[in-house]
Parts: sequence; structure tokens; C-alpha cells
Amino acid sequence: MAAGQEAPMNEYLTHIAQAATDPSLASNEAEGVRARLRLAGYLSDFDACDVARPDEDAVAAARQRAGRGTPLSELVRAIR
Repeated sequence: MAAGQEAPMNEYLTHIAQAATDPSLASNEAEGVRARLRLAGYLSDFDACDVARPDEDAVAAARQRAGRGTPLSELVRAIR
């Protein structure tokens, strides 16, 4: 059990991860975790980010380049 709670560790960690990313889950514990993560530099204010979406043509060209070459399954087969 995690931190004296009645929940298994995975459930507790899932809750912590959700609390860090989902403001609708705010509770005293969640707000505390979120504050600690923010102080540690693991959270950022995404509204403050000014990131432009990549050009659609550039994305399409990158997708075509990524689709070339030896398939991963073939490389794995060759190693075995």
C-alpha cells in the first residue's frame, strides 16, 4: 500500500501522475504534488508557451522520408 492509503502502488502513482496533469483532480494532496512537481521543473504552464505548429508540407515531407529504408521487423529478423 502506498503512503498509508488503501490503494496499491500503481493506482497511487497513476493518481499522482493524473494530479500533475489534470487540474480537475485538484485536492489538497493533488495540489501539493502539483506544486512540488512545478518547483522541481517537471510542470510548465502550456498556455504560456508560444509554439507554432509545423508547416503541413514539412510534416508531409518528413513522413515520406520516415517511411523509407529497411523496416524494423526486417532488422530484428536479421539479428535473430
